Amino acid sequence: MVNKVKLRERFRSAKQKLPSKKKEPLEYGPIEIRMLSEEEVNREEEKSDHELIEELNGSEGGEEHKFESNKNYFTISVYALVTIMAAAIFVCLIANFGAVKLWLKGLAGILSPFLAAFLIAFILNPLVNWLEINFFQKLLRIQKPKLRVALSIVTTYILLLSIIIIGMIYVIPQITDSIVGVAGDVTVQLNEIYEKRFIYESKLQEYFPEIDLKFIADKIEEMWPTLLSTVTNITKDLVPKVIGMTVSVAKLAINILLSIAISIYMLFDKRKLIKMGTQVVYASLPTARAKIFCARMRECSRIFSGFVSGKALDSLIIGIICFIATSLLDLEYAVLISVIVGITNMIPYFGPFIGAVPGVVLYLCIKPLDAVVFVIMIFILQQFDGWVLGPKILGDSTGLSPLWVIFGITVGGAYGGVIGMFLGVPVVAVAAYLLNQAVSGVLKKKRIDIS
Repeated sequence: MVNKVKLRERFRSAKQKLPSKKKEPLEYGPIEIRMLSEEEVNREEEKSDHELIEELNGSEGGEEHKFESNKNYFTISVYALVTIMAAAIFVCLIANFGAVKLWLKGLAGILSPFLAAFLIAFILNPLVNWLEINFFQKLLRIQKPKLRVALSIVTTYILLLSIIIIGMIYVIPQITDSIVGVAGDVTVQLNEIYEKRFIYESKLQEYFPEIDLKFIADKIEEMWPTLLSTVTNITKDLVPKVIGMTVSVAKLAINILLSIAISIYMLFDKRKLIKMGTQVVYASLPTARAKIFCARMRECSRIFSGFVSGKALDSLIIGIICFIATSLLDLEYAVLISVIVGITNMIPYFGPFIGAVPGVVLYLCIKPLDAVVFVIMIFILQQFDGWVLGPKILGDSTGLSPLWVIFGITVGGAYGGVIGMFLGVPVVAVAAYLLNQAVSGVLKKKRIDIS
């Protein structure tokens, strides 16, 4: 009896030295607390020597070897698997960068009508909304929303088509005539310079006797036939280039028509598209974060569309004012110069000066005095746009300092040309807004105020 008691105490002390097995808390339901009876306590202590020996040998019941699912471990495994797959995809993309670049370029070409349609719909959407609310709802009191939207879209595209037709009928022929006239004037000026070269040589020899004009004259005489043959070859190669350009223009026209058709569907179904996007956001993010995300996207849309629409209207007004001013000053090629100034005015800060360069060069070749008058006119026009018209239309739509505007123009121009110079500013404005909101949120959590 004594030996049995000693053996039981020995096994009990050994059992206490075994690592205790922690029980996982219940995920759901109330906590159950129950007092063990004396019989259950004695039954627990009356374990057989065989069971105690199995416990000492590390052999636990067969039931405890069954697999038990763990939600935390499963989540960690999923995260690890996703991280490994993302790393593998990234390595494959880097290793095959050339092929990936070609694939992305082809994909961009395929999706270009949809991207252009989105841009068209995005630019025309403020006008569609204004017509729907202020004209068809408040003025005409049309009650059906679908009918109001349809009429607003039709009216917008009729206005856009009218502007295009007017441009094709009146503006484009004048631009073509101006270009032909400029080419003829430049040719005449060059011929006059060539015919009067001996007069210019004698004057140069009189004022600058140290210059070897005979050598320069010989070089000009030597290069002149080569220059004429080059012009002739360019004229011969002009026909195939015109054919290729015609094919490119036809493809461009098809893409433009397709983009316009897609943009109409986008404008008509914009509520469905916004609803689908909102559903995806709320399904993917917690409710609080989804609300913040949607609010941020609305503000980004306001910044981008406000700048694009406002700058387009501002440039149209500047182009019209430029046409009126050049006509009153009796400057030649008023339509061509005004179109160039209006288009380049879409570029902030540098646009008016970029648009002035072709006009200055043109007038210097024809009438140098007109070039001086044109420069003064452009300077006054730029001041009017910068101090009066621009703030009235745009306000502070971007909220960017001049430094960031110049940064957007530089980077956008490097990667996207003239269009990149224009779109670089609203893109940088949107990026600056998102970065500012993210930094402000982090500082707010840290309870830091920097002023």
